[in-house]
Amino acid sequence: MHWLDYLIIATYVAQIYQICFYAVPSAGSTGKMLFNLKRKSTSSKRHPATAVMHSTPKMIGAAGATMAVLTASMIPLLTVLFPEMNRYLLPLNNMPPSGGLSIFSAGLLLLGNSLTYIAVATLRSHVSFHEFGETTRLYTAGIYRTVRNPITLGLATIIAGFVLARPSVAMLIGLIIFLLNSHYRIKMEEAYLEKTFSNDYLQYKNSVGKYLPKIQTVVKSQVSKNS
Repeated sequence: MHWLDYLIIATYVAQIYQICFYAVPSAGSTGKMLFNLKRKSTSSKRHPATAVMHSTPKMIGAAGATMAVLTASMIPLLTVLFPEMNRYLLPLNNMPPSGGLSIFSAGLLLLGNSLTYIAVATLRSHVSFHEFGETTRLYTAGIYRTVRNPITLGLATIIAGFVLARPSVAMLIGLIIFLLNSHYRIKMEEAYLEKTFSNDYLQYKNSVGKYLPKIQTVVKSQVSKNS
């Protein structure tokens, strides 16, 4: 196996471990909508996920998007185990990719894993959650002072690393579906947070970037450290 294949496998092990033992709940997840969302909860009634649950077309769309993302996310592992699969993915480059591209891909995988672990550990250390899956209070410190959705950013970075590790049309489509699906779920969560935390969340939303740090946020952070 190529050295990058070992890092791909390690990434799956790390993410599966995180999901099994350190998962952060979200009422916008398909699993929560299908099985765990408490419809009678006052908090859950304010969440847009409830409307999705009561709409068959929306629920089918949400479940379909989740299945598409899960399928695409498994492609790199399957290509490591069964290299002959690469030819069926409409490859855009040789497998494995060139040395420089492999190193850049490895960097993205390491960065993505680091971001997700830091973001998850931060939430689990400082926040509790309602029974239907959303946070009981607005937490804006730590990594959340720099970006509002670091878990999504970390996962997107991992998938981007997978795309470079297995450059193909199939993986590129998977990344696009992941980004669209995540953006939709985050919009639902933001609608709930605005209703629940009102001006506090709006101020946070205006000052901190959704997926990437805002320049003024980084400058303020540096100034506070130096003062």
